[in-house]
Amino acid sequence: MNLKSLFLGSAAALAATTGAQAADPVVVIEPVQNNYVEVCDAFGAGYFYIPGTETCLNVGGYIRFQVDASNGGNVPDAWNVFTRGQLEISSKTDSELGTVNGMIALRSEAYSNNGSTTTYIDEAYLGLGGFQAGRFLSYWDEGLIGEIDDLAGNTRFNSMRYVFAGDGFVAGLSLDALEADMVGSPNDDMPKLGVSGRIGFQAGGVGAKFDVGYDTYNEEASLRLMTSFAIGPGQLDLGANYSSGWNAYANTFDDEFYDYSLATPTALPGVYAEWALAAGYQLDVTNKFSITPAYQWTSAKVPGADNEDFWSAGVLFDYTIVDGLSAKLNVGYTDLPDTYSDDDYWAGWFRLQRDF
Repeated sequence: MNLKSLFLGSAAALAATTGAQAADPVVVIEPVQNNYVEVCDAFGAGYFYIPGTETCLNVGGYIRFQVDASNGGNVPDAWNVFTRGQLEISSKTDSELGTVNGMIALRSEAYSNNGSTTTYIDEAYLGLGGFQAGRFLSYWDEGLIGEIDDLAGNTRFNSMRYVFAGDGFVAGLSLDALEADMVGSPNDDMPKLGVSGRIGFQAGGVGAKFDVGYDTYNEEASLRLMTSFAIGPGQLDLGANYSSGWNAYANTFDDEFYDYSLATPTALPGVYAEWALAAGYQLDVTNKFSITPAYQWTSAKVPGADNEDFWSAGVLFDYTIVDGLSAKLNVGYTDLPDTYSDDDYWAGWFRLQRDF
């Protein structure tokens, strides 16, 4: 090998080495992890974690289509169709002081009789442990099975409530802001105070709930007892209601009783249900179809006159078409007092509802 060949070979080797060192390094890119929604089973079915947080969220609600019809009483015969959509969002988070929770329920309704459409807050409240504050349905909103019983007055307030629940027992106390028209002072913008509470239990197939509501503006109270029993292929519910006087929690009759001694019959103010007894039995014909007959007797207090007794009866047919979709038909009859009513009252509705 001569000197020229040795030099050229050395130069080539050096160039190859230098080129290898100057090349860009190989970078291995880590795969990006997908941010999947994780199921939260700490608060029951339907909850999931908001990504990146410890807060569990549940989204639900329903869509309802309903046809109503009525005949008799002191109102013109009528029928109507409406559609309702309700969206409910619930959040829960564990903390050292208990569960932090929040609930928003938005409701929109469209009616065919006058073309009106409304959207409003059905419920919106926050809570910590057993404490709740906001606008929500009170205990008085709950009723018996079926669609005949009418054992309460106003049921939705801006309230603060504390509830203790455990081992089938529940006890709650609520301070309710009563709107002016609820207590008979519509020209006053100042809310009034109501105090309500519940004690109840559920053991096996037997349950009972005792509710109290006191209207501090009218200084009158309402009491209610509801019981349920698992009997045979269904459930029997019984209820009783008493009101000491006209108040926000009492079942009042603003347009049902008319004074026919006047040249132009006029609705009587201040009529309320002093006593009421109700019962309903849900017969589970199959796991998808049930029939619920129900009955209520009411003794209404008419200012300056004797009590007037009347009764209502009806039946509810409930069929689950598929999971989350149901059809219901309800028909009811009320034998109103002849002295204060133009005719007895028939009413009913047909409903399709999708729950999710």
